[in-house]
Amino acid sequence: MAEEKKKKVGRPPVELDEHKFETMMEHGYTCEEIAARFSRDMHLPTLNADTVSRWCKRTYGVNFKDFSDKRRRVRDGHLRELLLKQAETNPSVLIFCAKNWLGMRDNPDEVKAPAEPIRIVIEKAEGGNA
Repeated sequence: MAEEKKKKVGRPPVELDEHKFETMMEHGYTCEEIAARFSRDMHLPTLNADTVSRWCKRTYGVNFKDFSDKRRRVRDGHLRELLLKQAETNPSVLIFCAKNWLGMRDNPDEVKAPAEPIRIVIEKAEGGNA
């Protein structure tokens, strides 16, 4: 007797636009935001973050978080390059980079003195039940 083909149960897997997905990842979209965007663009009311996560695993072989971390590093590197380029001509950006990346301060010699402790004295009133 010949093997009968089993019917597939459930909906067919959703296919997303890889280029659009990667662009959204580089722009810092969350999984929920990506799901909402594709859901709106593709007119799919049931597309949710779990579906996007499964698609990511199926398409790239890694989970959403790992793929997101990789894309975040790409974005951060690009932002650093843009900041350094701007710092060459914009003193405000140069100061920002120096303070945030090099830990520089406006007044490095100024040291805040510790605040004096406050003493609280509670006196009992004579003859009364306080």
